[in-house]
Amino acid sequence: MARKPTKTRSSTKQMTKTDLPDGLVSLTPVTYAVADTQITALQVWHNPGRKPSSHGPWDDEADKVAWVDEKSGLGCIMLRQENGTLSGYVGVGPDHPLFGFNADAVPIDIAGPVHGGVTYGKACEVNRFKQEEYGDPRTERYTVCHVTVTRVVRNYRTVKATKDEFEHEDLWWLGFDTDHVGDLVPKGYDHHAAKGDVYRDQAFVYRQVTAFARRLRELADAKDSDTEGETAPIQLPAPSSDQGHD
Repeated sequence: MARKPTKTRSSTKQMTKTDLPDGLVSLTPVTYAVADTQITALQVWHNPGRKPSSHGPWDDEADKVAWVDEKSGLGCIMLRQENGTLSGYVGVGPDHPLFGFNADAVPIDIAGPVHGGVTYGKACEVNRFKQEEYGDPRTERYTVCHVTVTRVVRNYRTVKATKDEFEHEDLWWLGFDTDHVGDLVPKGYDHHAAKGDVYRDQAFVYRQVTAFARRLRELADAKDSDTEGETAPIQLPAPSSDQGHD
């Protein structure tokens, strides 16, 4: 449970900072408020290293939120990048028509409506990398790999991901970024040089992610419908016993 907001003083004004939930804060999924609604989050992470140092709308946002979209049934992730912007991802299974597609291979009618287009197409970043080959294992707080089993992480500063850290799903993730022309990049933010750029907050990214997830579900359903409507191919009749004889 998040603690009550505490007040911190600055030299110019007094600001209120909300303590964000960090890690899997409950043995059961937690409720997370975003875009005038509430979602059932399976992960909520606060990643201090990626949080912009300047104050802004990102102050009260978590840095990674993972959930299953109720309407599409697909896993979704919002993840803050090193430049302070948020990216969105949707995971599809092996039976989906776009499973295994690189970002630039996603059809334009699917990628076009997504903010900035689809820029990410990769398999789950399973945190099962061998340390001798890849260095420290990827920590769960930064991975694009959905988790459906919740656990309590006691101390995020010391916990490292291990090969049995979580139950892996064979998903292919398609996603987008929010650091395009017209997007405000928080870690490069200068009040005197904003030039009308807009920070794409969690509400914006959430709406993009869910709309994308539902479009991907429609695509999968259309494929299933086409498959069900297929008829057996027309075959030539078997040759008669006297065929080829005078």
